Amino acid sequence: MPLPMAEFEKLVAAKPPGTPLAEILGVGNVYWSGSLTDHIYLVPDVIGKPAAIVPAGLKARFGAD
Repeated sequence: MPLPMAEFEKLVAAKPPGTPLAEILGVGNVYWSGSLTDHIYLVPDVIGKPAAIVPAGLKARFGAD
């Protein structure tokens, strides 16, 4: 399920600064993608946990979560 970046920013704003990306998205795993720019993809089950495929551009902001 794609999550537009504008919706993602709303989720970030609702959490305290420093909240890990996985916690903001409510997933167990975060995977970085060099080709994504305007969406985050939420995947319900990857090896038994929900996951997110996230634009690599967010790595500088959130670190290697």
